[in-house]
Parts: sequence; C-alpha cells; structure tokens
Amino acid sequence: MIDLNITYQQQAYDFMKSQIINLGFRPGEYVTDSQIAGQLNISRTPVREAFHRLEKEGLLVNEARRGWKVYTLSLQDIHEIFDIKEAIEGLIARKAAYCNDEGLRASLREAMQELRATSETEDPGDWLEADMRLHEILYQMAGNQRARRTINNLNDQWHRVRIGFSALQERTRRSTEEHTLFIESILSGDGDEAERRMRAHLNKVRQELVNLLVSMVLPFVEEGV
Repeated sequence: MIDLNITYQQQAYDFMKSQIINLGFRPGEYVTDSQIAGQLNISRTPVREAFHRLEKEGLLVNEARRGWKVYTLSLQDIHEIFDIKEAIEGLIARKAAYCNDEGLRASLREAMQELRATSETEDPGDWLEADMRLHEILYQMAGNQRARRTINNLNDQWHRVRIGFSALQERTRRSTEEHTLFIESILSGDGDEAERRMRAHLNKVRQELVNLLVSMVLPFVEEGV
C-alpha cells in the first residue's frame, strides 16, 4: 500500500527545491507551509516535512517567529562551499586516476568531448548538463557515492549563482580548458597531478566568482545572493 504522506512530501520537496535553486523563490523570500500546500493542493503536514528536509540541505532557514526563509549566500558561504569542494573533488580526481575500468575511461573521454562541444554553444544549460555528466563518471571511477551526494548538495546551494556564472562565455571556455588539464592527468594515471589540477580549477572558479559578486552583485542586494 502506498503511503500518500510520503508521496506528497516528495512532491512538495521536489517542487520547493526546483523553485529555490532556479529562482522561482528569491533569496531571502519567506514562504509558508499553507502557501505551498495550497499551490500543490495537499495538506500542510507533508509540506512541513519537506521544509525540514530542505533545511537540513541548507536551502531553507527556519527563523523564530518569522517562519521559513529561502537561504541567501554570503561570501563566507561561498568560501566554505569551495573549501569543501576542493578537498573532496581533489580526492575524487586522484582516485579516478587509478581506475583501470576501460569502459569508464572511454566514457570519460566521450564526456570530455561533449563538454568541449557545448562550450562553443551559447546555452549555459547544455554546458552545465555536460559538466554534471562528466563528474558523475568521475564519481563512478573513484567509487565514492558519499562524496557524490555531498558535492551535489553543495552544488545545489550555489546553483542559482552557478547558472549566471556559467553564462559568461569566457568563463565557460576557461573552465573547459581547465577540465581538459585534469582529465588528461586522470587518463594518464597521474593521481598527484590530477588532484593538483582539479584543486587549481576550483580555486580559479572561486576567485572569479568572488570577484564578480563583490564588484557587480553584492553592492546591490541587502543580505546576499
């Protein structure tokens, strides 16, 4: 027998998560369980449960006497996210370099070719999808799904910023070049260099993102992005 409460909770969770990371709800905007329940035509209980899940994932904040607020990112948040990404994704690149599965290695080459192809288009969504597919292969090569879940959650937290950042054509091209370097090291079996190049890539992304936010975004918002 299907537990409808669980089904409705997942429906509310999927709806809210999509709205948050794709700017359907703005950073700092307040939402209520009755508001979402009304939109989805379900009861408030599964919506509240979905809210608690999203709070644990860092996408909602429950403020005393004010209610639920869509999270905002500060510069400190960006630095914390990239500190963790550099550590974990550097390790993933190192471990992927020691993978001898020829099927996965072939898939990685194909994914890199696809990433290069999408870097020449004007649709950042295509590039982001190709990038996600490439990194999924790296997690398989490294054999660490916990790392995958952790990084995917962190990427959700900065996704709305990432979309705009990826729309910068020069950044997309530079990122593709940086991917080429660490993928070459992975395929050559050089774990030390693969980790170094992955960390260097993420550090460049961090630096350019922070510079962009400081100069063009944060001066015009009240509490973050």
